[in-house]
Amino acid sequence: MVTRLSREDFAPGLPRGKSPVELAVYARENIGLLGDGGRPAVVICPGGGYRLVAPGEGEPVALAFLAAGVQAFVLRYSVQPDRWPLPLLEAGAAVAYVRRRAKAYGVDPGQVALCGFSAGGHLAAALSNFWDDPAFAPLGLTPEEVRPDRVILSYPVITARPEWACPGCLERIWGEKEPVPPRLSLEEAVTPRTPPTFLWAATEDATVPVEHSLLYAGALRRAGVPFELHLYQRGPHAMGLATADSVWRAEYVRPHAATWLPLALEWLRGM
Repeated sequence: MVTRLSREDFAPGLPRGKSPVELAVYARENIGLLGDGGRPAVVICPGGGYRLVAPGEGEPVALAFLAAGVQAFVLRYSVQPDRWPLPLLEAGAAVAYVRRRAKAYGVDPGQVALCGFSAGGHLAAALSNFWDDPAFAPLGLTPEEVRPDRVILSYPVITARPEWACPGCLERIWGEKEPVPPRLSLEEAVTPRTPPTFLWAATEDATVPVEHSLLYAGALRRAGVPFELHLYQRGPHAMGLATADSVWRAEYVRPHAATWLPLALEWLRGM
């Protein structure tokens, strides 16, 4: 059974925007099994170019994590016409909610990861670096509650550099008539306090160039942040799980690229 929490349920202090916002909970009940009360958790931010929240990168991914023993939460965050930093505040509130409700959901509060796809990857990477932003304080959220312990970035949008930018994506959430600030070009935001990060992408991606992942991996390396990077040669953008039961177009089924999830799970366990 899926529990769907409204903005008022998981983050009552958040500013109200025009987008439908919810946190969907995919969590096993505590029934006395070994590991109850100490499972890892992941908050999932689907992609959609800050124009929509892609369903194929939400529930199918959550169910796959849940089947692997990870309590999963899917965030439907604010998109156009809402503006930054509203989605950032929602992502931070979602992570803090899972941590505060760890006992109820059978979660280890020290193992709350964040997983983002495409524009959701931009949001996840932003929270990775801006978890101590003063904007969280008026919501009653502390940096320790907001900071994800691990981050998984799937073909993420990272940079606003003109030569690699994805036209329209960051402009939708910042303002189409205003230049995107360097702050949202996240390869410039990494510090040694950025959480350990797992990245994967396809070099054939024609929507978000693989340079986004490479730029971010380079920044992690320079900052001394533990990371793992997997690049697949073949595959389009927005593959999600890249499996037959999770995609909306046949050409998105890519068995080789689908190995990203077992690799990410192994990485989480190893961390």
